[in-house]
Amino acid sequence: MYNRTARTAMVTGAGSGMGRSTAIGLAALGLQVLVADIDDPRARETVRMAVKNGGRAEALQVDVSSSTSVSALFDRAKTRIEKMDLFVHAAAVLGKTADLEDIADEDWRALMGVNLDGTFYCCREAVRWMKTTGGGRIVVFSSVAALQPTPGAIGYSAAKGAVNMLTRSLAVEAAKHNIRVNAVAPGYIDTPMLGGLPEGFRDYIVQKTPLKRLGRVDEIAGLVKFLASKEADFLTGQILSPNGGLVV
Repeated sequence: MYNRTARTAMVTGAGSGMGRSTAIGLAALGLQVLVADIDDPRARETVRMAVKNGGRAEALQVDVSSSTSVSALFDRAKTRIEKMDLFVHAAAVLGKTADLEDIADEDWRALMGVNLDGTFYCCREAVRWMKTTGGGRIVVFSSVAALQPTPGAIGYSAAKGAVNMLTRSLAVEAAKHNIRVNAVAPGYIDTPMLGGLPEGFRDYIVQKTPLKRLGRVDEIAGLVKFLASKEADFLTGQILSPNGGLVV
């Protein structure tokens, strides 16, 4: 559909959900995809699915909450591909649903470690590499929870809100290196992550969403494919939120 510009990509959090669908979709377009996840067996399963679909993919393990692990991931990536055209950061954790006064220090740090620190560590390494090879594209995953108050998910919402500003700031800073940076802030998508939400919340969200359904992972992957295309050349610093009209 699109005039593809990216030839190589890395996707973190690609062992399941939106990250998996994105990795498989990019591989189907002909990109060479590095599939990164903390769960190595799941990453390898994504690779098997991508290859079965005619794509080229390879699994790499990473803990995005560790700057050392992220640095090692990019070092390994450089032995697999000459340059990285597209970096997609989909790794995230929802954490426990709790009111602010009930959030323990360790739970707060775990949320920030993956959702915010991990985004920073990965974007830092991506920019360091891309600026030496003529530029590239970075797509980070935010959330609709960053666009509206989300009681019970304050830590997640705060981290994703910070990711939005990181995206905007980095887009301006990295433009001089021909690096485009955008965020995808999905609404409620039918993924395993929704299993951690309170009973009845799924039905509540469906009723509240104007389109009266949850999103599909392929719809999110489709947006990332667009951001990898030449048609998206003039797009940077944007927070794109496919959410079924939940937030307008």
